[in-house]
Amino acid sequence: MKLSKVKKIKSSYPVLIFEDFINKDLCNHLKKSIISEKKYDDFVMNGRNRINKGSNKFESFINSSSEIKNFYNMINNFSFYKKCEKMIKKYYPESKWKINNKIKNFSKTNYGLQKGSKLTKNFTKSKNVVNLDIDFSLSHKGYYRSVHRDRETRVISFLIYLNSLSSKDGGAFEVYKSKKAYKNANQYPRFPSNKDVQLEKKLLPKKGQLIIFKSTPDSYHAAEKFISKNKKRVFLYGSFSLNKEVVWKKFD
Repeated sequence: MKLSKVKKIKSSYPVLIFEDFINKDLCNHLKKSIISEKKYDDFVMNGRNRINKGSNKFESFINSSSEIKNFYNMINNFSFYKKCEKMIKKYYPESKWKINNKIKNFSKTNYGLQKGSKLTKNFTKSKNVVNLDIDFSLSHKGYYRSVHRDRETRVISFLIYLNSLSSKDGGAFEVYKSKKAYKNANQYPRFPSNKDVQLEKKLLPKKGQLIIFKSTPDSYHAAEKFISKNKKRVFLYGSFSLNKEVVWKKFD
């Protein structure tokens, strides 16, 4: 894995693209393993199967091969989080949102369940602890995700694509700008009205590609409807999340 071949997106919040983040062989192995699963943790968003961190299925999937386990261990650590943070700061020094929480701790076991359950009790009262929240996903025709920002605990979110799609397939990652400039972080709705956002960029999935973005209060994004009859959209969606709500401070 490598954080090179970086491209900065001109957008209202920090979005970076890294080509060839993982190599062809690992992409193929991960894709095949996800597609061959006989049972997933859930089926959401009109067409997306997920294997979610924290489930028994997730543990067996991670341990199904040395390649998957090694890959997971490389991203499930403080070092990878710090590298992502460093790259965002390097390419977006002008970012108007700064995190007010001082993050000095990392947990490999702490997680927030996808269903919205509370974080592991041992950590909720701790000082700021960041952890990797992630799922392995397989999307079918009909999958889409409306415009939203991620949960309030997330600091940096990312996508890793395991296959490439064309514009006729749909399924692009869409970056949106808020038409409204609120003064405080908690004024930004998690699910804005379509009339209050403007599409800035469409990014088609590309095999081996990593997209990271700062999960700011205005980091609105969506998944374009996937319409391909013959292909699947195979990817990982992850985030480095805090064990409490992130406190964002705005600088104009």
